[in-house]
Amino acid sequence: MDSELERYLVQPVLKAMQVLQLVCEASEPIALNDLVRAAALPKTTVFRYLRTLAALRLIEHEPDSDRYRAGIGLWWLSHASNPYETLRQVCRPEMKRLQQRFNETVNLGVLSDREVLYLDIVESERSLRMQATIGATDPLHSTALGKALLAFRSAAQRETLLPQSVPRLTPNTIVDRVELLDQLEIIRATGFALDLGENEEGSCCVAAPICDDRNIALAAISLSAPAARMDGAVRQAICASLMTACAEIGRALLGRRAEVQSTQAQPAA
Repeated sequence: MDSELERYLVQPVLKAMQVLQLVCEASEPIALNDLVRAAALPKTTVFRYLRTLAALRLIEHEPDSDRYRAGIGLWWLSHASNPYETLRQVCRPEMKRLQQRFNETVNLGVLSDREVLYLDIVESERSLRMQATIGATDPLHSTALGKALLAFRSAAQRETLLPQSVPRLTPNTIVDRVELLDQLEIIRATGFALDLGENEEGSCCVAAPICDDRNIALAAISLSAPAARMDGAVRQAICASLMTACAEIGRALLGRRAEVQSTQAQPAA
């Protein structure tokens, strides 16, 4: 390395980036002790770097195995200065198709600080419709979006994300944590989540996750309507269409990531 350039390097930042690089280059999630050996740094130093990088979601800690892997934050950074813009762009066509087919409100949500953050909404053209606001948040446990996001996370993450005391929002809200965790297992098996008036009385909402190649939910899409318009047959058709749309979006996102990685790997002219 050029000695003049080396003069301006911030050593803690450089070492933290070296740890990040080791995590990203590992063929599978890597343990702290292995990182310590590879980085040739004190264990407490590596641990603090890992915690800092995890806070930025550049890496993710797997509590079950106590190992570290690359985080979704890296994916967002590689795509746009606005981390959600690519996601919105890819989801919009499918959201419009769902809205046009069922004429109900379609919502795009992501996990944010133990809540659902609404990133985009395509509203129904009906005068009586369910409404949310882009940028608003709702609880995880009472919404179909939230339950879809929770179901496609590790069991340890679910325990962390769900409060010990689950608040009741309507008479239908599930407040028993055991019952809720059991429902998340069913959602994981079926591929869709329901909110039957649990977040807002008189409403019904169906959601499906948009998953990455590790089957972890990056986001979720829901279709919401007054309960009177969501009978069994309609709900079944919506579930099938939602899961198809979300699977297509997941493939499109993976394709974009592959394109970016291919571009980055090409040598400069």
